[in-house]
Amino acid sequence: MAEVIIPDIMQALKAVSHSNADNLHIRYDKEADVMYVSFGPPIPADDSEMGNDDILYRYRDGEVVGLTVTHFSSR
Repeated sequence: MAEVIIPDIMQALKAVSHSNADNLHIRYDKEADVMYVSFGPPIPADDSEMGNDDILYRYRDGEVVGLTVTHFSSR
């Protein structure tokens, strides 16, 4: 198992806890260097839009349900 750096993870978790995000699901694909974030249980989007920040915003019924962040490690 890869080394897990607990202080770094705790810092990230504190940032999430101070946000207004409820039921946040996060998955990181290290090989592809992509972070997937879902607000609530992961559900299929019915629309998406690439932002000026190169983040893919995923929508369901006009509401943002998730983000796909490419090149995550270089951000």
